[in-house]
Amino acid sequence: MSQGPDYIMASRQGLYVVNRAGWRRVGDGHFFGVTVKGSGIYCFKTVPNEEAEAEKNCGSIVRYEYRGGELIGPDVLVSGLEHNCHQIDFFDGAFFVVDARNQRVLEFDAQWRAAKPHQILPPTNEPGPCYAHINSFLGLGDCIYLMFHNASRGLPSEIVEFDRDFRERRRTALPSTGCHDIVRLEDGGLLYCESYKGSIARDDGASFKIDELYTRGLAVGDDEIAVGSSSFDVRVRRVLLPGFVTFLDRGYRRIARLYVPAAPTQIRRLDGADLSLSRPR
Repeated sequence: MSQGPDYIMASRQGLYVVNRAGWRRVGDGHFFGVTVKGSGIYCFKTVPNEEAEAEKNCGSIVRYEYRGGELIGPDVLVSGLEHNCHQIDFFDGAFFVVDARNQRVLEFDAQWRAAKPHQILPPTNEPGPCYAHINSFLGLGDCIYLMFHNASRGLPSEIVEFDRDFRERRRTALPSTGCHDIVRLEDGGLLYCESYKGSIARDDGASFKIDELYTRGLAVGDDEIAVGSSSFDVRVRRVLLPGFVTFLDRGYRRIARLYVPAAPTQIRRLDGADLSLSRPR
């Protein structure tokens, strides 16, 4: 079997390079968002929840150089972030961080200086009836898309489209709650992880079963799709859970399935040819 393209997989148990044939653990730490730019791998690095109780602002943005199949680094670019940030990405000359806990999106310029934060919803307690758990970001053209998880609000998930100034344009209500990840496909359709159903789905209603686990982490190239999944448990035990990466062709047929000893939190294709990135190569 061909090993296919390589991916970087973030997890609470480190960074992994994965493909159809196997996995390698290449970095230590507790990670959520990850993105790729050139030979650089950029990550949101944090600590387990129980450690964050003493210091909430212990999240950071770090950069690794990927050379010869190994990671060099990390260099710390931004520190003092809330520990429960999620997805990160480059878009339109800036770098964005989804601050899930504070219901906002942080923006940094090319010199890693903070711009005014974009407060999407008012700050609130987590969990609670006003907490949307905004977890995913995608920027394309003049559009920015955010995923509202919405389980704490007792609502279906929503993909909300904004302009570059974060003025809301439209909302797409999804069939289920607790969703993650946003990819805009070549035909303009939106693909996402229907997490609680163990599926990926399109905004036109089509759904594709991955397994009976919790899907999170989605990368889409021109030839294949990679989807992360794992068991779902209380937070204190999530750091111990293993997971899987399932590979599909672009007709959503399974090519391969890989066991990994950590639950995926994000997946990105290392060559950058990935529609899950706001600036795919």
